Amino acid sequence: MLPLRIVETDRADFEQPVVELWRGDEFVGMVFWDGEEAIVQIYPDDGGDVHDIAVEDLFRVVELATQIVMPEDQLEAEGDAFLAAVNAAAPDGSWDEEDPFTRTLTEEFDGEVVYRADDGEGFYDRETALALVARCDELGLAVVTMDGFDLEGAVLIPRPELSVAIAAPAALDWGVRVAAANAQIRDALEGWDTRPTLVAAFVVQQSDGETFVA
Repeated sequence: MLPLRIVETDRADFEQPVVELWRGDEFVGMVFWDGEEAIVQIYPDDGGDVHDIAVEDLFRVVELATQIVMPEDQLEAEGDAFLAAVNAAAPDGSWDEEDPFTRTLTEEFDGEVVYRADDGEGFYDRETALALVARCDELGLAVVTMDGFDLEGAVLIPRPELSVAIAAPAALDWGVRVAAANAQIRDALEGWDTRPTLVAAFVVQQSDGETFVA
């Protein structure tokens, strides 16, 4: 099943931001601040049935959502205690480990690289690169850097004219930033030559601002 993604929104009847929970294009629920604590509401799916949600996925989005909806003064006062409680209750003991969306992406595409550098950086052919960007859309991850190379045997030849760096304003809603960044990367990829030696390497950003090499 697709993992959950979060979308921060402002609503007239809420003093604090409201975080919507989505799975693909389907609305799942929302997290909001009721004056004393964060509340999670889960809605029926389009067919009126319950949503099946992986526990790790739920813990991840609830942690992020609670930090967004909690008033700033209270977050400063209670943030450390809140995160400690979440980490203690979370599967495997802590969310300080790899983002589950990142883990999903890397697990799915690890075997698709055409070349892996000594430092772990992966290089993908054009069609796989397009599939990776599409998967980032689904997982709520933003491709922020793409570099093109020609792979001649085991030799990588940089193509600086094929380098793309995305600088989306931090104030934008995360979902908007993901869509904008990935659309620019996709447009650039689709304009590349189709020669079989052409490969791409990516830097991807998570919703918490952390980046990783795909």
